[in-house]
Amino acid sequence: MTRDRDWPRNDIVALLGARAEAHPERVALRFLSDNVELKESWTYADLHAHARALGAELQARAPAGSRALLLYPSGPAYVAALLGCLYAGIVCVPAYPPRSPQPQHLERILGIARDAKPALLLTETSLLAPLAFLQQAIPELADLTVIGTDGPRSASPADLVAPPLTPESLALLQYTSGSTAAPKGVMVSHGNLMANERAIQSAFAMQPDDVVVSWLPLFHDMGLIGTLLQPLFSGVPGVLMAPQHFMERPERWLQAVSRYRGSISGAPDFAYRLCAERIEPALIETLDLSSWRLAFCGAEPVRMQTLRAFADKFAPAGFSAQALYPCYGLAEATLLVTGGRRGTGAHVQCFDARALGENQVKPRADGSPLVASGQTQPEHQLLIVDPETREPLEPGRIGEIFVRGPSVALGYWQNAEATAHAFVRRGERTFLATGDLGFEHDGQLFVTGRHKDLIIVRGQNLYPQDIERSVEDHVPVVRKGRTAAFSIEIEGEERIAVAAEISTRVQKMIEPQVVCRAISERLAETHGEAARLVLLLQQGNMPVTSSGKLQRSACRTAWQQRRLDTIAVYEAGEPGGSS
Repeated sequence: MTRDRDWPRNDIVALLGARAEAHPERVALRFLSDNVELKESWTYADLHAHARALGAELQARAPAGSRALLLYPSGPAYVAALLGCLYAGIVCVPAYPPRSPQPQHLERILGIARDAKPALLLTETSLLAPLAFLQQAIPELADLTVIGTDGPRSASPADLVAPPLTPESLALLQYTSGSTAAPKGVMVSHGNLMANERAIQSAFAMQPDDVVVSWLPLFHDMGLIGTLLQPLFSGVPGVLMAPQHFMERPERWLQAVSRYRGSISGAPDFAYRLCAERIEPALIETLDLSSWRLAFCGAEPVRMQTLRAFADKFAPAGFSAQALYPCYGLAEATLLVTGGRRGTGAHVQCFDARALGENQVKPRADGSPLVASGQTQPEHQLLIVDPETREPLEPGRIGEIFVRGPSVALGYWQNAEATAHAFVRRGERTFLATGDLGFEHDGQLFVTGRHKDLIIVRGQNLYPQDIERSVEDHVPVVRKGRTAAFSIEIEGEERIAVAAEISTRVQKMIEPQVVCRAISERLAETHGEAARLVLLLQQGNMPVTSSGKLQRSACRTAWQQRRLDTIAVYEAGEPGGSS
């Protein structure tokens, strides 16, 4: 991207201060209402003043290096709190308010609070009373200072004392979503943040006239690093809307892109699928998506069918398939690890399915199609290793993806054992063991699954994503994106289990056991192995992360502990009771 001056590169605080000084009236962020109208707009001067004023107040409440737990819905107050912490040298712990006081909604936030031991809890004034339970539930937080940051400021921007930040200074504890394990606090430094923002800027080939549009949650790494801090880093406008506004009506996302001439926007696979399935043709006529030049897709497996359906459906609105941009990343690498080339579309290649099951890579014209996730960016490196020995594999083999570079985080907060396992020393270098499986071919990374999620039946590797796709493609009454495949052990052997949500309407139309049998029989046909356990769940009861990713291991654990609200259970070919 063309730079109009030599911007600071060590920390985001210095960079935003320089932008506010150089371009105080330039619009930094726009916040939208539920009808996609402009609700609030911040210039760089506004942003800098908000952050400095709150930062000064926080410095008076807690010393630098303390943790602050952020519990807000996405919006201006969240942005001010996040930046205020960074300006004050306070370590941010981004999270979100629990939906209700029910145990399943409190469990995650209580776990984060116990682990991070924050000195401050920042939220909106309206949430102060509902969040009082935290101090009651966690005795260690008796001295927690709770601040409603949308009230009057007790300090002015001039009161801020700039903290002595270095690239090694801790900026965030980004708690992992917990899709395969208990959440852990990823220690992201200021140097990590800036390195990953440079990587995203390079991967996206950011241009001075770009506009970033996003509904992604700001407490999640993709929303926080990719669609809030990246436009601020690159000096282009960011347009933000609340996640619930998208979930209520997916067309709002595309309306925002259309209205504000967004050139960069993206989401996990499920969001593209929702748009392709739910948006009526008549609405497409009102959209102009010709400005959308980079539509990134990551955070969960990227499905060729989803990308193709989205591109085909919205082509009449000016959307180009060349804008599709599959990518790969994770919180332990701050965010982005690999991405493609802007404007070239999704790269799809076919491979021999049997060879893939044996961890071999053999291109085959009529084989299984896989979507590439692009290549690493400058300063970063990939390594494919044997998941058990962790020794590098020769080309043409599937193994665990290792990553190194300045974006790789410092480790897990106060968890030496997990840090030693995931952040692997090789000589003078540290590699991140991602836990994901994949291979490199023709300079591109192909992600094939997660090591811990693999289902191995009679020596055959079965990826849960493939099983889930088979079910959703051929048993259309299950809810798309809400099918989870996982392994169970029966008489010492690994077997396939599937949990799937069905709607109340489907329950009235079709006997649940008919759906169970259809799922099991379909897997026998397509994978040579019937499901030994099928669970039908009420709509909304599938364990998922805050960003919508399936929690396969959590689903398995909930079943084993008989905590799943099932409509029907089908075990070993026979109906069972519901729980």
